[in-house]
Amino acid sequence: ATADQFKLLKGEESLTDYQFHKKIIHHVFCSKCGVSSFSHGKTPDGKKSYAINLRCLEGVDLTKIPVTYYDGKSI
Repeated sequence: ATADQFKLLKGEESLTDYQFHKKIIHHVFCSKCGVSSFSHGKTPDGKKSYAINLRCLEGVDLTKIPVTYYDGKSI
């Protein structure tokens, strides 16, 4: 999602940020339950971008989302 498509409605005070390696992406998770809710960083062209854990959104049926499996071991 782009920055204009993302709006955190509540719970910011319970979020913890984790970064590793090059510290480019902020991995955000709940400090109370440990769920990784979203991450954010910048695209190669410098625009702010968000990756959202769909399990944290109400009304999303994960069984309706198509899955493509890859055999990375054989590539």
